[in-house]
Amino acid sequence: MIINHAYQFCFFAIPRTASKAISKLLVEEMGSKEIHKMHTSYGEFRQLATPKEKDYFTFATIRNPMDSVVSAYFKKKNDHNGRFSRGTFKGGRPIGAKAMAEYRFIVENDADFSTYFLEFYREPYRIPRHEETARSVQTILRYESLDADFATLAAKKWNRPDLKIPVFNQTAGKSRNFLDYYTPEALERAHFVFGRLMGEWGY
Repeated sequence: MIINHAYQFCFFAIPRTASKAISKLLVEEMGSKEIHKMHTSYGEFRQLATPKEKDYFTFATIRNPMDSVVSAYFKKKNDHNGRFSRGTFKGGRPIGAKAMAEYRFIVENDADFSTYFLEFYREPYRIPRHEETARSVQTILRYESLDADFATLAAKKWNRPDLKIPVFNQTAGKSRNFLDYYTPEALERAHFVFGRLMGEWGY
């Protein structure tokens, strides 16, 4: 996560929401600092924060989970940054068994997105730590309108209309609208899998 003591804000990184690009901008252009783990939740931060830090302005980004899962598929299919063939993230932390099983399934079966989705997504989609963060922060930016949302925030909150989110850590291979990757059968399953969270997040 990112903290800035001069401007008194915290940015919480939810995976696959351009959080790395935003973090890079906040560190390089605003003198922010990376603290704790990248995907530290709001609740985890509150346990570690000082009384003053608990009063800082908080924000995060969210993304349509149907789109996010397509991005997750392509990161595995294209072995993003070599992490899956290596079995670890850049810092050496092991990748979870579930993600590695999904990677092997895609590679061994040359599975397209819908085949992968129908194999691994059978229950309602839950990301409890990140759902808690999205419910708790003061402002939510949406991936689908991120440039405009961030520009409005930067201008109003910090008087920094000059700030522009850089292109960083893009997912290779994803070239179409995310809905195009869902077959009719996968789309029907998606209503069941994502319906609750999409409703909560206003999608």
